[in-house]
Amino acid sequence: MNYIKKVCSFTGYRPQKLNACLAQSSLTPEILRDYIKSELHKMLDRDFEIFQCGMAIGADLLFAKAVLELKKECAPYPVKFHAVIPCFDHDAKWWEADRAAFLEITEQADEVIYVSKTPYFNGCMAKRNRYLIDTCDELMAVFDGQQGGTMQTINYAKQKGKRIMMINPAKELKITLFESDKTTKAGSGKANTTRS
Repeated sequence: MNYIKKVCSFTGYRPQKLNACLAQSSLTPEILRDYIKSELHKMLDRDFEIFQCGMAIGADLLFAKAVLELKKECAPYPVKFHAVIPCFDHDAKWWEADRAAFLEITEQADEVIYVSKTPYFNGCMAKRNRYLIDTCDELMAVFDGQQGGTMQTINYAKQKGKRIMMINPAKELKITLFESDKTTKAGSGKANTTRS
């Protein structure tokens, strides 16, 4: 049997954009985290084993917590969490509570990957985002259309022909799937709204 561990990467908003997104619905960060966990649980049946995110404050840390909870609930099923960190001083300017959450999560990670082994530099976040896409089979995104790094990461995933599950909390957790159309040139594809 030729078993291949499939990888799911995650992208999503930092607190300001995430809170603006959630404010348009009746959702809380905890409801969103539980919803992400339920979607990840479904992915286990599709041979996903490794779940990774870029460890930013906001949606990334919600995703990380969801994976770690799933790992405990599904033991001994193989669930692995990879913390993909853009630079060595990633959390240097964060509030103490955020730094504590970051450290707690990285201590529980199965693997901690520093994309750049240097302090912060212009472009290290984009480098991390490209790594997340280049090493995954599918992207999960918390996204309601706001411009920024999440949109850029989604666009890069589309260019690479990745399957994308977009969760829109502003629309009460409506999910849109983007699947690459292999018969057309790279970057094109089709969006299929599957469920709310």
